[in-house]
Amino acid sequence: RPWGGWEPIPPVNRSNEQLVRVYLRFVLGGICVGFGTALGNGCTSGHGLTGLARLSIRSWFAVPNFMFWAALVGTLSGSLSEMPTNAATELSAPGWQTAMAVSFVSIAVLLLILGAAILAKPLTRFADKPDILDHLKAVAEFFSGSSFGLGLAISTMARPSKVAGFLDIASGAWDPSLAFVMGGALCVTFPFFQILERKFTTPVLGGTFGLPPRMNLPDVELVAGTTLFGIGWGTCGMCPGPGWVAVGAWDGEGAIAMMLGMVCGTGLWVVQKRIRDRNANMVKPANDAKVAPECKVVDIEADAEKQPGQAS
Repeated sequence: RPWGGWEPIPPVNRSNEQLVRVYLRFVLGGICVGFGTALGNGCTSGHGLTGLARLSIRSWFAVPNFMFWAALVGTLSGSLSEMPTNAATELSAPGWQTAMAVSFVSIAVLLLILGAAILAKPLTRFADKPDILDHLKAVAEFFSGSSFGLGLAISTMARPSKVAGFLDIASGAWDPSLAFVMGGALCVTFPFFQILERKFTTPVLGGTFGLPPRMNLPDVELVAGTTLFGIGWGTCGMCPGPGWVAVGAWDGEGAIAMMLGMVCGTGLWVVQKRIRDRNANMVKPANDAKVAPECKVVDIEADAEKQPGQAS
């Protein structure tokens, strides 16, 4: 397969009982990942690559929290023993030279785009042509998504065994390489977001930035969401981005099971949010009805005596 590094999901040569356990891992882990990501407003990408780079207080709490729970669950449940590394996959995995070459090309293109936007802003002449801007946005989104997916594939983030080897710290074969994936990505996103928020008030291609305030403090939903995400990540070894990459590469039924679980988890979050919003809307009018308008007591006889021309 392109770039190598893919592995069968679930692992081959497993008994029926082991396969059932692995599939349960993918489904239950996917549900936790989907619900937790929605509740906590982010995962390894949103909080890890974006929030940390923006120095967001919430993200600097979220990342250590879900990393702790993922490592705890991955270690206690023996994730690596359930999802072992495939020897043939390791041999076909891309070398560091390939990863370095692709990374330099991607960074060079991003630098060219950012430099052109800062120095000349040549795309502003299309401000009165929304159709052209829409096409340019589609091109930018395609390039961004392709680079992200390619990076996840080359860095082996789309392999559950690789993630399990990182999170299962008591396996005897701990693999710290994914820490360098996150660190390397932050080396790119940190300066870009610092420049972005200082130099731009609106996107070059129009619209607005959907970035939350950096000083917002953690709340109950963030704590619960990132905890659930960490539990799910430690269970199945996949998060939303790598999950979609694995499905696109057709890595096996396990990837489909995980994504179905993730969609179900996200759906559960949507349902509970709608119920909460509906209950809140029902309580508000009831509370408003309890507040009676202020009444003015009028002494009719006293008023009659004060008015001239009135008979006593």
